[in-house]
Amino acid sequence: MMLRHLPLVLLAITVACASPTKSTRSEITVASDLNNMPFAGVDADGGAIGRDVEMMREIARRMNVTLTWARHDFDRLMPMVERGGVDAVCATLGVTPERQQRMGFSTPYYRTAIAVVVRTGEGEPTSLAELGDKRVAGSKGTTSERAIRKLVYAIPVTENEKGAPLIDRLTSGDVDAAAMDGPAADALVASSNGALARLPEDLDTENYGIAVDPRRTDLVQAFDQVLRELESSGWLDALNERYGIPPSAEPGS
Repeated sequence: MMLRHLPLVLLAITVACASPTKSTRSEITVASDLNNMPFAGVDADGGAIGRDVEMMREIARRMNVTLTWARHDFDRLMPMVERGGVDAVCATLGVTPERQQRMGFSTPYYRTAIAVVVRTGEGEPTSLAELGDKRVAGSKGTTSERAIRKLVYAIPVTENEKGAPLIDRLTSGDVDAAAMDGPAADALVASSNGALARLPEDLDTENYGIAVDPRRTDLVQAFDQVLRELESSGWLDALNERYGIPPSAEPGS
């Protein structure tokens, strides 16, 4: 996941009702940092926008419930859903065995890879094997951090004390490489005017899921039913295309 450090804001979105799917509640509160476009962000008026926002609106519409967004810093999201402070979290959250011990997850709604971005030019790494003794950034508490710690000889960098944009940290030499989700890596490379490149090998695979209060098995089932409908009908593929996001990888790929 990308670097996330935005303050708390509360956003409420009422969703029109149609084609209902059974749910035990008339409303759900979903938390996100809304800081990872094109998946989720805010517009000039502070309203929630992005691919995941649109997906959750459609899920809520089909479940016949009112959707409320609760915006919090990323490191607060999982503790909130664990203690039942919100019903769910939708924030490009990768499903891992460790997280599954703490909370429930929907079926994956997007499948990608954890990629590594480096500087271009002579002497720069061109493979994972060349990251030994290199400073590799990965956002603290994310699956990117989990992935870079598998690089035995690399130096993990999980803090960004100055809050500098990742492109600046790479081009200035503050870090030598950065791990992030595939779509974020591609967007960063595209914005760098040739200064950055994505390594041909990926660190790991990544499955995004909606995290749920572990006591809400009914909500997991409702999310799963709608997500299966959206995937089988091609609705999710069309959504990804609309936001310029690569197609979701096949399960197990």
